[in-house]
Amino acid sequence: MKIYLRLEAPYEWARVSGKKVVAFGEVPELADYPIGDDEEVIGVVPGEWVTTHSVSLPAKTRKQFNAALPYSLEESISEDVENMHFICPSWKAGEESRVSVVSKSKMIEWKDLATENRLPIKKLVPEHSLIPFHDATDCSVALVGNELLANHRNGLGVSIDQDFIDVWLMDVPTNDVIAVNSEELTEKLIAMEPDRDIRFWDFGSKLAHWLEYDQELAIDLWSDTYRPRVSRVGKAMFIIPLMIIGFSLLLKLGFDSYRYFALHAEVASVQAESQAILAKRFPTFKDVTPGAEREMMERAIARMGGPDKSKSVHNALAQVSDILSKQRVTLSDIAYRNEELMITCLLNDFSQVDLLNKQLNRRPDLSATLQSSASEDGKIIASYSIKQTKG
Repeated sequence: MKIYLRLEAPYEWARVSGKKVVAFGEVPELADYPIGDDEEVIGVVPGEWVTTHSVSLPAKTRKQFNAALPYSLEESISEDVENMHFICPSWKAGEESRVSVVSKSKMIEWKDLATENRLPIKKLVPEHSLIPFHDATDCSVALVGNELLANHRNGLGVSIDQDFIDVWLMDVPTNDVIAVNSEELTEKLIAMEPDRDIRFWDFGSKLAHWLEYDQELAIDLWSDTYRPRVSRVGKAMFIIPLMIIGFSLLLKLGFDSYRYFALHAEVASVQAESQAILAKRFPTFKDVTPGAEREMMERAIARMGGPDKSKSVHNALAQVSDILSKQRVTLSDIAYRNEELMITCLLNDFSQVDLLNKQLNRRPDLSATLQSSASEDGKIIASYSIKQTKG
């Protein structure tokens, strides 16, 4: 599907499917054109700004042709060639070429119009190149308002004022058949040139009328220098980001799921390892009844001191601590093995060593033995072995 848009007023548009115009109309502003997302956009500019010339140069390469082209047309162009844009789509060495010329400032103006109004124009064509040809004619002339648009099969198109039509006819071969879309103009031209074959053919005066006929290959005025960089604003512009977001969410969901199951397996492995270590270190752990932990602990502590709770290590330690607190002695170490309570104390002087030993032995149910005593950093360190007696 193609859509043709005028870049200058009146802002006509026509949508073409194959060889048929399916819709057309006018809009008040360029930005109002109804462009579809998948349509090829073709811009149409007034032919008065574009002139077409026949050029033959003895150039062997395209580079040589491009370098000599501006100066070969210098006498045919009213402006400085340095300010002009030259378009020659088909060049062959030794053959005559068709060259279109338009000012660079006008090309920049059209480029800016397309960019500012977000028109993704793929091709830019002069309107006279869209004038159709009748099967029996060599040239077609369209009267549009007070302007004449002429298109020749040899590729020479032009926009001319009615007052200069006689000048234009001088460049048209006398044996060429000319078709005109206005009966009045046809009669006028026949009166001017009675020896020519000039015929009336009502092919219309609107863009949509001309596109109803088979189109010749129109020259594209764009080039990389002037082509606008306009991205389409449509569904595709939103679909691609949405696809990227959706794909990212899918990746994140997959990664999070992987991490969840990986962490779940890792936690299960750690728990299993912890249970194994616990069972190895505390073989009776599995026998613990929830809610009865304190009672089981008391029974275990009692067994450490024998069947008589009154003779347990805790009872002995309680008696020893009472003596140590009265003597203001610091207990630095304690151990219990082979039914003996081993304590290490920090004393103020050596006189306390024997005094403490005597006080421990005064207890009817304790038997204390001094194991060692020494001086270290101004403190006396003494170790005692204490046993419980049956007293």
